[in-house]
Amino acid sequence: MENSRVFQAILNSISEGVMALDRDWKIFSWNLAAERITGFHQEEVLGKECTKVFRTPLCIENCPVDRALSCGHPYHDIPVSIRNKSNQIVHLLVNATPLYDVDGTIIGGLETFRDVSHHQWMEEELQRQYGYETIVGRSEAIRKVFELVDSLVNTDTTTLIQGESGTGKELIARALHFYGPRRERSFIAINCSALPEGVLESELFGHVKGAFTGAIRDHVGKLELANGGTLFLDEIADISPAIQVKLLRVLEEREFQRVGDNRTVKIDTRIITATNRDLYKKVLDGSFRDDLYYRLSVFPLHLPPLRERIEDVPFLVNHFIHKFNKQMGRSIQGITNGVLEILENYRWPGNIRELANAIEHAFVHSKGALIYPGDLPQSIMSADLSPREQKSSKREEALDTLERRLIVRELEAAGWNKSVAAKRLKMSRSTLWRKMEKYGIAT
Repeated sequence: MENSRVFQAILNSISEGVMALDRDWKIFSWNLAAERITGFHQEEVLGKECTKVFRTPLCIENCPVDRALSCGHPYHDIPVSIRNKSNQIVHLLVNATPLYDVDGTIIGGLETFRDVSHHQWMEEELQRQYGYETIVGRSEAIRKVFELVDSLVNTDTTTLIQGESGTGKELIARALHFYGPRRERSFIAINCSALPEGVLESELFGHVKGAFTGAIRDHVGKLELANGGTLFLDEIADISPAIQVKLLRVLEEREFQRVGDNRTVKIDTRIITATNRDLYKKVLDGSFRDDLYYRLSVFPLHLPPLRERIEDVPFLVNHFIHKFNKQMGRSIQGITNGVLEILENYRWPGNIRELANAIEHAFVHSKGALIYPGDLPQSIMSADLSPREQKSSKREEALDTLERRLIVRELEAAGWNKSVAAKRLKMSRSTLWRKMEKYGIAT
């Protein structure tokens, strides 16, 4: 009896769940970690078949213990998804091994398992954030980007991503890393325009103690931290001539020296750069080294601005609605036709980032299940229309036509109830009356 208590105390001290089965697949040992992971207490499972506890198709089709008993050797780190007592999905990594008696006869099986749901969630979240599925769109322009990314993803080719601010350059860089052979290693990003030259040099290459005033200890730079992984240098056009020289050596020799040190550090790092400026123009005016430019742009990739892929706006809007519903605990179903018309005629100088901000702004203002024109930022509502709309009419006429169309649509949707329509349009009833009179809308 004393030995039994000691044995159970040992099992309860283990952080992994432990389950022992007899030859009839009935549980005869169950520790505290197993209770915590599954929600089932010991008295609820002892003497019961394990399939009644784990409730997973794997129990029937490919049981880890059964495999271990059949071949006579252990199986390690088998991914299994079960339902706990609260019917929630729990992701496990399972180890299974046969149990022998003193004569070497198999008397059952032992299974240990650990909860990796948090890691599973992180992996899914990374995939959601940085996978191809977040590079949203169906336009021909974005399809060409997909094709280029596909051709780059399994290579170590140095890539220069060019595009206006807000087009998703870092998202592309992360997708290249996340789907590439270096996915298990670090992705390190640094904005080259955000730091003064001396600080940027130290951040990139690191420094040794005493290299300059304030260098009280050795500092490992981003290049070294990204060893084996990917270094993303955003706004590469802004680096100084001195840093250009050092970066050129990294690309040519795959080595560098920390600031204040004469020892060479070897690295194996994929380098991806990005800029919202015309880097070749900087080469022509002498402010950027031509040899570095050609090293960086082995494979240039251009991201089109949103105004050149306006047919992707509905897909992007749906993506951001889903995102903000999840973040804010809302249940907004979509946008009205009037909102879509406004969004498709706006020029989007801030590109996808500006569109995301506009939808987030609308979420804050919206009180119902749909987003209405009045929920959008005033800067978008009052902005000039796109050139394609201006071709058909003068700017002011186009604005008046659009506003009249929106008012009529909302009046029709409200059954010509002016109070309801005014509320939807986010204007007072008197303002609605004045605009109806202005545009000759019959009451």
